[in-house]
Amino acid sequence: MFSRRTAWDVSPNRLAHARMHHQRCGRTALDLSCSNPTAVELAYPEEFYAELFDARAMAYEPEPFGLRAGRDAVAEHYYRRRGHRVSGERVCLTASTSEAYAHLLSLLCDPGDIVLVPSPSYPLLDYLAELARIELVTYPVNYDGHWWVDTDSLAKLAREHGPRVKAVICVAPNNPTGSYLTHEELGAIESLCTNAELALIVDEVFSDYPLYPGPRRVGSVVGERECLTFVLSGLSKVAALPQFKLAWTVACGPEELVRPALARLSVIADTYLNLATPVQLALPKIFAASESMQGQIRARALTNLQTLDAAITDSPISRLSVEAGWSTILRLPRLGELDDEGWVLRMLERIDLWAQPGSLYDIPGCHLVISLLTQPQEFAEGLTRAVACVEQVCRC
Repeated sequence: MFSRRTAWDVSPNRLAHARMHHQRCGRTALDLSCSNPTAVELAYPEEFYAELFDARAMAYEPEPFGLRAGRDAVAEHYYRRRGHRVSGERVCLTASTSEAYAHLLSLLCDPGDIVLVPSPSYPLLDYLAELARIELVTYPVNYDGHWWVDTDSLAKLAREHGPRVKAVICVAPNNPTGSYLTHEELGAIESLCTNAELALIVDEVFSDYPLYPGPRRVGSVVGERECLTFVLSGLSKVAALPQFKLAWTVACGPEELVRPALARLSVIADTYLNLATPVQLALPKIFAASESMQGQIRARALTNLQTLDAAITDSPISRLSVEAGWSTILRLPRLGELDDEGWVLRMLERIDLWAQPGSLYDIPGCHLVISLLTQPQEFAEGLTRAVACVEQVCRC
């Protein structure tokens, strides 16, 4: 009865089983993995929400790429404030970046085609690729004290798979590594895409959350590009408002490529029309208020990083470098069969602590990923428990 492409194994894995059992036993875990800003006491004042409604929202105007007022708000109130010139005509609004990815895969790929994606990174695209009936091939993002894109391996993969490759996806800053693209990396990737006639898709949802200065990094890919480029972002991260369900794609590159791409993309977008009118009209007010929220989040993330560095000093735990974003990665000792999932299970059972294993993101070795959005008092308590647990296990 059902399609083969939706024949997923949705049964709980051993981590999900363990957490459900923990909860059924009446125990509560301190959660260091929560990246939902609405669940960690990061809120706008009540008057902000009260002032968002616009009477123009009483009328419905179906537009494939969203209302022109909303698209112009992204161009003027978001990008222009950051020093980037963008035309509202090249902005496509969607309900989420996931929907934007799905539209772009439909635009660029036929069944069986390949898209090159970074690893490690957040596992968002797997199901979207299966629904689009395409293949994801990963290229390495390596770590040797800092994160870097292996552009030689990326170019080799493009050559090996030939005409089946249709696009390269970059996440900048990456989640969870928190690494930006450098200008040298972007230059190499852009040259590859231009010469091989590939599209470049860059997910920039965390670009407003730099934690440390970095002169070599690319703040945004938006602008004049040599290849067909699509830049994604949205309110979920930019304004810490995931419940408002609005994202955008900016098309960049040569006009002879952008024009037909937008013409085809408009048909795809017109097929869904998922956007709500009120949030589009509220975008200028949302962008104006978002800068204060971004400041709160950056301050909390830096406070938590300072707490983390102090807590793990002279301990078996170390931290990987991070440039931006809402997460950080801890390196733990691998002891026999005790891998990262093993550490998650042991911490849940022994100290009522929950984190994400690095294997969820394809991070090699033994790592945990924790959220820098965690309330500072809980973050400090969680680290105290984690360090004590690891030190005790290492002594045994």
